Amino acid sequence: MDKIISCCGVVCTECKSFPKDCKGCPEIKGKVFWLQYTGEDICDVYNCCINEKQMEHCGRCEYLPCQSYSRDDPTKSPEENAEDHRKQIEQLKSM
Repeated sequence: MDKIISCCGVVCTECKSFPKDCKGCPEIKGKVFWLQYTGEDICDVYNCCINEKQMEHCGRCEYLPCQSYSRDDPTKSPEENAEDHRKQIEQLKSM
């Protein structure tokens, strides 16, 4: 399987929610399953990067990491979120 990477730097194909709960942001257009916990319609990182700035990924943004990267996935622990954010930024810088 080819590696699928979201605009935020998440490697979708390495996520425990892929593909059962989430098909990856390139496929679902930022409408991730955990939005049910936040009440939003679309992930703010996806919306900013893809819809507003029309960038391929956040690694091209001069503001990386921005305030959006301080938000946590409500389904994960603080430690898991911190590690995820670290991996996302590392992934984006390598792209």
